[in-house]
Amino acid sequence: MSSINQSYYLAALLMAGIFSCGKKDQQQQPTAPPAVNVTMAEVKTAPASFHDEYPGTVVPLNEIELRPQVSGFITGIHFKDGARVRKGQLLYSIDAQLYNANYDQAVANLNVQEANLARAQKDADRYHELEKNDAVAKQLVDNADAALEVAKRQAEAAKANIKGVQTSVRYTRVVAPFDGVIGISAVKVGAPVTAGQTILNTVSTDT
Repeated sequence: MSSINQSYYLAALLMAGIFSCGKKDQQQQPTAPPAVNVTMAEVKTAPASFHDEYPGTVVPLNEIELRPQVSGFITGIHFKDGARVRKGQLLYSIDAQLYNANYDQAVANLNVQEANLARAQKDADRYHELEKNDAVAKQLVDNADAALEVAKRQAEAAKANIKGVQTSVRYTRVVAPFDGVIGISAVKVGAPVTAGQTILNTVSTDT
C-alpha cells in the first residue's frame, strides 16, 4: 500500500473513532430534569394560637333532686322551667286536705288527753290528802298514781303526734333548698306523687 493510501486510511480510522466516541458520550450523558416553578413567600413573625377539642360534660358544683316527703297529688307548680329560684321559695304544692284533717284530729286528741291528765292529777292529789288522815286505802292511792302516770304518757304521745302531723302538713309545700336554677318539671298539676320516690325536678347551682 502506498504511503498516500496509508495516510488516507489512518485519517479515516481516526475520524471514525472520534465520531464513535462523540456519539457514545452523547448517549451516556443524562438528560436534565425539567424546570420547576417555585413560589416565593416572605417569612414574618406573628403570634400563634393552638387549641384542641375534647368531649366533656359540664356538671354543676351542687345539684339536688327534689322528691316529695309526703304522698298525694300535685295541686300547684309555682315556677317557670329553667328559672332562677331562691332558697325557701315555694316550688310545688301537694294536696294538704288529708294532712290538715289529720292535724285537726291530732289536736282534738291532745285536748282529750290533757283533760284526762288534769282529772287524773286531781284524783291523785285528793287521794294523797285522804292518805294523810288514813281515810283511804293504800291501794286506791297507788291506783290513782298509776292512772296519773298513764295520763301523762298519753298526753306526751298526743303532743308528739301533733309534731309529726305538723311536719307532714309542712311537707305539702316543696321549697327550694338553696339559690340556684331549677330544671324542667317532671310532673304536672294533678299528678300523683309518692313520698321519697317520685322525682319532681332538680335544682343546681351555677357557681
